[in-house]
Parts: sequence; C-alpha cells; structure tokens
Amino acid sequence: MTEQQKQYAGKVVLVTGGGRGMGKAIAVAFAAQGATVVIAARTSKYGEQAVAEIRAAGGKAELVGGDISERAAVKKMITDAVKICGQLDVIVHCAADNAHGRIVDMEDDAFDYLIKSNVHSLFWIAKDAAPHLSKAADKGRLIYISSGSANRNYIPGLIPYASTKAYMNAFARGLAVEFGSLNILVNVIEPGMIASDRMKSALNEAQTATIAANFPVPRAGLPEEIAAAAVFIASPQAAYITGASLLIDGGASMVPLVGLSATLTKD
Repeated sequence: MTEQQKQYAGKVVLVTGGGRGMGKAIAVAFAAQGATVVIAARTSKYGEQAVAEIRAAGGKAELVGGDISERAAVKKMITDAVKICGQLDVIVHCAADNAHGRIVDMEDDAFDYLIKSNVHSLFWIAKDAAPHLSKAADKGRLIYISSGSANRNYIPGLIPYASTKAYMNAFARGLAVEFGSLNILVNVIEPGMIASDRMKSALNEAQTATIAANFPVPRAGLPEEIAAAAVFIASPQAAYITGASLLIDGGASMVPLVGLSATLTKD
C-alpha cells in the first residue's frame, strides 16, 4: 500500500493512553493507515516504546505527556500535539483510571481522583481540542473509549469505574449535538472483556476462559479489534455517524443470568 493509498495520510491523530493496551493498538492501527500519530502517555517509557515500534515499522509517531487527571497537562498535551504536527484531525481518548473496591471501603480521595481522570478529562479534552478539530478537512473526530460495563455491570467492585463510563456515554451524546455545528463528529466505543495488559494482570487464562465460555463469541476480545473499530469510525465511510455508541463485547451483554434460562423453560 502506497502512502497515497493509505486513508489517513496527511491526518494527525492524538491517542491518549497510547503507550499500552488498547491505546497502543489504536495508535499502531492509525499509523499503519498513514496517520501521524501523537501518543499521549503518562508513563513515558511505555510511550517511548510505542513510538519506537511505530517508527520501526515505517510509521510516523510523536510523544507528548499524558496525565489526564491534571487540567494543565491536558491543555499542554493538545497544545504540544498541534505545535509539533501543525494540525489535529482525530482524538481517541483511551486513557482512564480505575478505583476497584466496595463503595463502603473506598477512600474519598480515590474516588475523587477517578472523577478527575475519567470525567473531568472528557470536558477538558473536548474544550481544548474543539478549535483544532473544527478545522479538519472532512470533519474532526472525537472518539471516547468507554466500557461495556457502563450500562451492564457484571464485575463486583467496579461501581465507580462503570459509573464514570456511563457518564462518558451521556456526555458524548450531548457533545455530538453541540459539536455538529463545529464540524466535529463525536462517538463512543464500548469494549467488553478485552485481552489488554490491564486485563491480563487481573485475570489469568483459565479465569478468562471461564468468564467467556458462555459468550456468543466465547473468548476475550483483542485490542486490535477495538483499534479496527476506531479506524472505521474516524474514516470517511463513517461521516454520517455521530452520537453513536458501538458495543464490542462478543455478545457478552446478551448472555442470560446464570440459571435464568433453565427457570423460564420449566413446565
């Protein structure tokens, strides 16, 4: 595929949380399609590794700081991306934090930090990026990476995290209306159980297989499958899609509660 044939040639894509997991897969996928990818990473070593990998494959990548829990850091992240690349066409906001545990056991500051990272960052990124995304040639794109747990929470201890993702979904729908007149499309991707670095550190292969056994697609998803969805949603083929939320969970949300099917089918 020549540079001219790559659909993101000449585009600049900022990926928050682009150093690892789904964020890295998204950055790699856009770079493979010709984009100049700006990776925002809180941990510089992961960001540097991702940039090096993309460049080694012949892609174009840059690194900026990425602590989404800090107002000034978000503003600098976007300012630096535009300063380095001269424009900003797409943002995929993948970075997020998690506070795992029961509400009654959770410290106030842990919950407050989660709100800054997962809720305040939505507002900060949208506000700071809008003037730049609005200048994109064929509509700017803002894609939020949410979670299948936003409206379908099956995992104990994820109430705070899932609630912030539900907020994200509602925020994106409203933002799509407001940003339509600014030449910007806003959409959400809701990953289910994805075999990311974070998931692998929490679940071993046997646990993952047990959880996924009754899914219509009985396995964990791959970061590359989320990346493929992001590449599509930001593409010209998706120019009439805004305010949408794409659930990618292998059908997990359709799995009945344990024992429910047997109960309903009894004579």
